Amino acid sequence: MTLAKTAWREGAVLCNHIEAKEFHYNDNQKVCGVQLRDVKSGEEISLSAKQIVNATGPWVDLLRDKDHSKKGKQLFLSKGVHLVVRHERLPVKQTVYFDNTDGRMIFAIPRGRITYIGTTDTAYEGGKEEPGTTKADVDYILEAVNQMFPSVKLQAEDVESSWSGLRPLIHEEGKSASEMSRKDEIFDSPSGLISIAGGKLTGYRKMAERVVDRVVQQGAFNTKASSTATQELEDAAFASYAEVQALVDRLFTEYPKLLPDFKSAEYLVHNYGSASESILRAAQKIELPAELALAAAEADHCLQNEMTLDLLDFFERRTGRLYFDILSIPRIRQVVSMVFAKFYGWTAAEIETQEARLDEAINRVKAW
Repeated sequence: MTLAKTAWREGAVLCNHIEAKEFHYNDNQKVCGVQLRDVKSGEEISLSAKQIVNATGPWVDLLRDKDHSKKGKQLFLSKGVHLVVRHERLPVKQTVYFDNTDGRMIFAIPRGRITYIGTTDTAYEGGKEEPGTTKADVDYILEAVNQMFPSVKLQAEDVESSWSGLRPLIHEEGKSASEMSRKDEIFDSPSGLISIAGGKLTGYRKMAERVVDRVVQQGAFNTKASSTATQELEDAAFASYAEVQALVDRLFTEYPKLLPDFKSAEYLVHNYGSASESILRAAQKIELPAELALAAAEADHCLQNEMTLDLLDFFERRTGRLYFDILSIPRIRQVVSMVFAKFYGWTAAEIETQEARLDEAINRVKAW
């Protein structure tokens, strides 16, 4: 999908296929736009904006450099790795946190049919796109878990999938990666560019609130403060987790052919909330075996409602199957690929490219 067709609305959020090449400035040397490139198609577009926020994680300093404002504090990148094993191999009933022998906190979190464990915290200086998982990362995490749960005896062969990410920490002289603060910080440029780095995933809503409030303070918008805390993400929002669980229970009871086990119902509701039932109803109309019909309906929902761009986007970012249910991919990938090909009008060559990218990703999360 080309840049022009993706998400160009006022206040659009740029997807991971978009590269910011350079900033545009007005006569007062205030940033007023950005030159963007769709890395898939090569198409470029010049986008104007009242205010630009640089919230690009590990790439924050790269854009600060393009803005000629990378002064003072800079980023320190730390790599974190997570491993996925079958829940039967590490059957924790709830999230468990414990200290490793080196003082680092390790966690094990049950999620559906798997348990994921992590994480590492090591200085990183390689390519930012795919930090990767090494044998040393795997050995470190498995050793920590086996020390805490001696009877488990996890081995590398038990690891179904893995993922790694980079923490854009604020550099502190003389401290190791695990000792550095996770506090987020906002950097104001003389050009008006606002950059934010640091922080943790668990604090993303508060970080976003602080950034939006900073934007409002700049006076570009006629409002007093962020209002996202009172805005619902969908029409039929849940009032409590009890309502979420009630929907899981009801769907599991009412759609036994499509949801053969309770974890299937949990997966659907946890991913799609109140839209889960519309996916199930659509699946009932598809003349395929139950698992394939549900996968086709799920893919169509993501295409119609979640701006899913390609096959890997579906399996990795929209459904999380690449990490949390990788064994299901071989069973449903063909029907999902057919749904995508029809929606986007892919040629045979384009389908082959999509399949190759998915294979590459599967190999990546299983190789170290």
